[in-house]
Amino acid sequence: MKKPSSTPAVLLTALATALLIAAAGWGAFEAGWLHLGVAAPGSRDSELETAFGKKGGNFVCEVTVSTPQGALNSEPKVYADIVVAGLEPESKSGWYQGEYTISESRKGTLRMEGSKAFVSRPAMFERFGQMITQEEFTLDLTDGTFVQTLTFKDGTRRHMLKGICAKFVKAPFK
Repeated sequence: MKKPSSTPAVLLTALATALLIAAAGWGAFEAGWLHLGVAAPGSRDSELETAFGKKGGNFVCEVTVSTPQGALNSEPKVYADIVVAGLEPESKSGWYQGEYTISESRKGTLRMEGSKAFVSRPAMFERFGQMITQEEFTLDLTDGTFVQTLTFKDGTRRHMLKGICAKFVKAPFK
């Protein structure tokens, strides 16, 4: 007597399992738990794109400027100011208008680390008796903290502007 084959049962079980997994995956995708696309959730760029879309965002920042009067180690002049900053995820760039500016015409390179945006660009100008080699600012998208930093040729870094930013919304206000 010939024993019945178990092959059809195994194939039917495998097919049912595959369909169940596909249905669960589709459900997770539809619910927003699973994202398929260029910027995966949790990636450095997805936070910014989620917050602002491809166009990015503009911010108004209230900052405290701390600028040395002469040499880098001299007593700083401290005063309040308002600057505007912009983040552009599509072009992976950013800018701000301020004391030592990364301007809209000479933007810096944007990178994300969690919810913090870093914008930097190389520099070659002298201030306070030292050569500045890099300009950078950070903007934390969770609490609006803004910090602008200059890096000098000898490797020292100095925060020049610190403050808080809020998203700038143009009219019409919806």
